[in-house]
Amino acid sequence: MNVFDAIIQRRSHRGAFQKRAVDPDDLEKLIEAARWAPSPFNVQPWELVLIEAAEGKTALADLTEQAVIAQFKDPNFLNDNSRWMRVKASEWQQRGDGVLLSEHVTLPKPLQNAPEKFLEELLNNAKSFTLLGHLGAGKMPAREIAIQVREAPLLMLVTMNCKRFPPGQGGTRWMWLSMGMLIQNVLLAATALKIGVQFVSAPFESAVDREKIRQLFNVPTSHEVITLLRMGYVDTVGGDSVRKQTSEFVHIEKMKAK
Repeated sequence: MNVFDAIIQRRSHRGAFQKRAVDPDDLEKLIEAARWAPSPFNVQPWELVLIEAAEGKTALADLTEQAVIAQFKDPNFLNDNSRWMRVKASEWQQRGDGVLLSEHVTLPKPLQNAPEKFLEELLNNAKSFTLLGHLGAGKMPAREIAIQVREAPLLMLVTMNCKRFPPGQGGTRWMWLSMGMLIQNVLLAATALKIGVQFVSAPFESAVDREKIRQLFNVPTSHEVITLLRMGYVDTVGGDSVRKQTSEFVHIEKMKAK
């Protein structure tokens, strides 16, 4: 697969993976892709923790489950998420951004056959979901995500060594850009190898949970825990997605007035 195909076919894989370990040769390719990511002054501020043993997976799964349950009780988090949820596939295609509600969230059974208009109203008043959260509505999706974390063949914990600081006032900015480039290298290499990847973001939302992760995996205090990737082989890469038209974000010489 060439790089352009990998760019277009890369997707976040939210489903189950094949029940087999990542081949050592393929894992080495993922690591090499990470190793050759660009960074300012070649500071290479990254360190990765590869987690395949049950103990580490279970600890992260438990943290993830509790974090998702907490998010369903947080009105601000629910409101922020609702802005990017699309109920109708036609709206999703037309707008070219956000995610489909049906693909991103497993709704409680009473809502699974609800009319689209009703779901749209719920999203417009997402803070009302906090009541459902306090009644336990977050437990089902939290359990599903926790199982996915626990059963993933490979988890990759991405950390940033904040001591490897490039010169200049914008050093922190360039370090974060470097971390993004490393992750993108891994995502594209994984796509070429038919390895699915999903960001596990819930346990990284709060400083308290990030500190728990740091301690669980012996990450020095000089390092920032950035993200967790769950990884495994998939039958096919690619799938439906949408993007804005280039005319909506590309400007010639100067940005257009809005």
